[in-house]
Amino acid sequence: MTIREDAATAGEIVEDDDDDEEFAYERTEAPAPVQQVPAYIAIIRIIAVLGMGVSIALGLLLMLAGLNGIIIGVPILLLSIPCYFGMRFAERLVGADDDPAVDDEA
Repeated sequence: MTIREDAATAGEIVEDDDDDEEFAYERTEAPAPVQQVPAYIAIIRIIAVLGMGVSIALGLLLMLAGLNGIIIGVPILLLSIPCYFGMRFAERLVGADDDPAVDDEA
C-alpha cells in the first residue's frame, strides 16, 4: 500500500486504485506539537500532589479521633489548598497552563 499525495485537503476520502484491495483512508491534519515544560515544574507538581494527598489523608485520619481530632484535622485538611495554588502559581510563571495559540491558515 502506498500513501497517495493527491488528497489536497484534510478530511477528503482517498481511494487507492493501484491495489487489488478495497482501501480508503481519510487524511488528517498533523497533531499539535506537545508543549515542553521545565523539569522544575514537574518537580513542583510532584511535591504539590504529594502534599495535597498527605494533608488530606492525615486530616481525615485525625478527624476519626473525635472532637480534638476534628479541631486538629480541619487545619491540616486545609493545607491542601496552598499546595494546589502554589502549583498553579508556578505553572503560571512559566506559562505552562496557557492554551497553545491556534493558527488559522484559511
